Amino acid sequence: MRRHFPQEQSAWLTDVFEGLDGGSRQRLDDAGERLVLEAGDDVPNTRDCVVRVESGLLKMAVASEDRSLTVALFGPGDTVCAPLFHSWDADLYYLEAQEQSEVRAIPRAVVMEVAAKNPEFSANLMRQLSWGSWQLMNTIHMLAFYNLPQRVAQVLLNLAAMFGRPDEKGGIKLGLRFTQEELAELAGARRETLSTVLQDFREEGILDLRYARIDIRDIDALRRLAGAEPLPFLSRERLLV
Repeated sequence: MRRHFPQEQSAWLTDVFEGLDGGSRQRLDDAGERLVLEAGDDVPNTRDCVVRVESGLLKMAVASEDRSLTVALFGPGDTVCAPLFHSWDADLYYLEAQEQSEVRAIPRAVVMEVAAKNPEFSANLMRQLSWGSWQLMNTIHMLAFYNLPQRVAQVLLNLAAMFGRPDEKGGIKLGLRFTQEELAELAGARRETLSTVLQDFREEGILDLRYARIDIRDIDALRRLAGAEPLPFLSRERLLV
């Protein structure tokens, strides 16, 4: 998985560091361990910290044997707050770079020090943790109560809100290059069954399928199938869906 138009991609979550004064921002940056990752590299098992994405694209996923379920994607300017009070547990979930990425692991002690002096930063951390909880609950709800076409429609709707840009035909190009296996991981499906759903969507004029790319032709049809709006808490004013 990688972005088609990385130079145009802004963060889709409100920046946790937004509003910090220069000294506080520098304190966090200086305390953080800088990690440069290649595509496919995992963020090392990091204890009691936040992980800030400086560049690139990361996915958070859970895995069991040969199955994987992607529960969130993080881009430049996003901060992963989930491990603030515990360590990564590779048997439960992991963060993996989808393209060459740079992240900074900032220790909890420094994060809490800055939060104690900056109420807005403290509120931003709580908002980000709330978003993470909502995202997990939404994923559970989708897996438990949606059929596969509904799940695929919801995933594509979310991706359009995060990575979409209008094309010359009045549709939306997904600025994300991914395989059907990776899309299946997002929808909680097997690749073979996902392929059938995508072909149905194509025959109904909802999608154009290209190699490692999907163009959305009928976003309203996706909305009707999904029965839900795209992810909340997106910071970008330019929402295409």
